[in-house]
Amino acid sequence: MAQVKLAVIQFPRQTFELDPNIRRMSDYLAAIETDTDIVLLPEGWMGPLFMGEDKNLKILGELFPLIKAPDCLLATGAQYLEIDGQKLDRGFFISKHLDEPVPYDKIFPSQAIRERDFIVPGHHLPVVEHQGVKVGAAVCVDFFYPELVRSLALRGASLVVNPANIPTNRMPLWHRLGVTRASENTVFVAMANNTGTSYPDQRRITGDSFVAYPDGFQLFTFGPEPGIYYHQLDLSLIDQVRQRWPYLDDIRERGMEVPR
Repeated sequence: MAQVKLAVIQFPRQTFELDPNIRRMSDYLAAIETDTDIVLLPEGWMGPLFMGEDKNLKILGELFPLIKAPDCLLATGAQYLEIDGQKLDRGFFISKHLDEPVPYDKIFPSQAIRERDFIVPGHHLPVVEHQGVKVGAAVCVDFFYPELVRSLALRGASLVVNPANIPTNRMPLWHRLGVTRASENTVFVAMANNTGTSYPDQRRITGDSFVAYPDGFQLFTFGPEPGIYYHQLDLSLIDQVRQRWPYLDDIRERGMEVPR
């Protein structure tokens, strides 16, 4: 697949209310255009609450069929989950072509917002293949760890998604990180953020989700308004860029180790 139609949902989260968030997300997913290939949701769109993995998968299992695009991959964002007595931040890749939802985790909980006081590091960092396109996820602050995104790229990811929940004052930094991660790995990067909400310390979260290109030149941002933002990715650009920038081949030839 040379062309990928991506839908990024910038979500107006109601901080502590699960049911209104689910109803609103249901409306967005039901409105996804039928030729969409990949849908990306933000981190914590259900709210900053813990739930069991079974409950989370039940909710996601009810939401996924609302998407009318017949061959769509859903990256579900990420949610605080309690699994076997441990608490972590986990999302899933879901499609009808996968035997079951594939989990991906926040590998490094944030020290800045004290996540390390209440969740443990995750360990799932998969690359999934969808209609011939390989996709990986780096959750929120994992974007700061170049080794993680490099690992996804070395395992063939053409698109790295970053479901996140980032305050307004940090979004200029996130845009720069997006350009850097995309260009140093010669991949597309897409970030989904919440909007119209805030952190417990009252810092505002006002969207500005984005797509960054592998050439390091192009960054498309989506502003503060909630909604579904579509973007067409021309994957042939990756091969063009890699003719000049053989960064991944250099790493492979040296046999350097990266996380999996």
